[in-house]
Amino acid sequence: MKILNAIHAQTIGGVDRVFRDYTEILLKQGHQVSLLISDNNYSNYSEFQKIKIFKLKNSAQVFDVLKLIWILIFHRPDFMICHSRRTMNWCKTLKIFRQIGLIKTRSIAVNHGIAFEKSLLCDYVISINEEISRMVIEKGFDKNKSFTLQNAIKIDQTYREKSLKNPPVIGIYGRIEMRKGYDILIKACEILQNNGFDFRLKIGGFEMINGVNGTWDAIKNWCEESKITAKCQFVGTVYDKKTFFEDVDIFCVPSREEPFGIVILEGFLNSTLVISSDTVGGNLLVENHKNGLIFQTENCQNLADQIISVIKNPNSYNEKTRNAFYDLEQKFSFNTLSTNFSQILQQISKK
Repeated sequence: MKILNAIHAQTIGGVDRVFRDYTEILLKQGHQVSLLISDNNYSNYSEFQKIKIFKLKNSAQVFDVLKLIWILIFHRPDFMICHSRRTMNWCKTLKIFRQIGLIKTRSIAVNHGIAFEKSLLCDYVISINEEISRMVIEKGFDKNKSFTLQNAIKIDQTYREKSLKNPPVIGIYGRIEMRKGYDILIKACEILQNNGFDFRLKIGGFEMINGVNGTWDAIKNWCEESKITAKCQFVGTVYDKKTFFEDVDIFCVPSREEPFGIVILEGFLNSTLVISSDTVGGNLLVENHKNGLIFQTENCQNLADQIISVIKNPNSYNEKTRNAFYDLEQKFSFNTLSTNFSQILQQISKK
């Protein structure tokens, strides 16, 4: 099939990671794949320079929509996969052009989070978990056109045993915004310190545009208020995740909202014990005391208690990380994603 994989605004976060993963898998499956991206992020996709890439200027939405219509008329893909709400919103206009016969492309929205309303404008919807799929159907979307496809990551290393350092290193990275719960982990670390536990806190992350929902300054202020700055290492954007995890013993995902949690899988991949809040994504991926630990969302004391339990029971560390790596191989590998994605595309193509 001829497929246009589309994203409007790119970051180095989970959505961009899934966009790249879909591209790689579709190419391996033998589809004719092209990309629709923002012009100012063209250099970020050097690994795909051998395939056709269409660039949007982002100067005005009307010009971007007109360019997209031109692409669909002359390039004529069978499907456009939309990873951003803006591209989903444009599908309302595209349906008009399909009705009059100028284009044939059908649209597939990928719901990366619970803000799924724009996806209802597309012909088909793929959601990353069952809860979002259920919400989509409850909004009146045709259940025969709604699918669930869990994310995955490439397994490019083997499991390895680790020993807790003295003091242990606690790690976090992701988008710097309130939803990710950096403040929750910092407060938990304050509790650790007040109870006589030594540690180092390795903080990675990247700000959103203009730091609208969170900034590095805010994180550093929280650390100062909690009097743990001397124990903190601020590493900025984490590009080399393997190196990051080599230094981390306990990886925390204290999100207030997490529909899936690719960072959890990255912890599994790097043989590092994961402690996650009990969000949808956390409960989906982490089985408490088996392949990691779960704490109550926003409960700083509960998170501190779970970290303490790891420090006090180092002998159970590798059992949990080994189970996590096994789950990753069995449920969240590229092979699993490729098989499930192929089945969805086959179903859609027959409709």
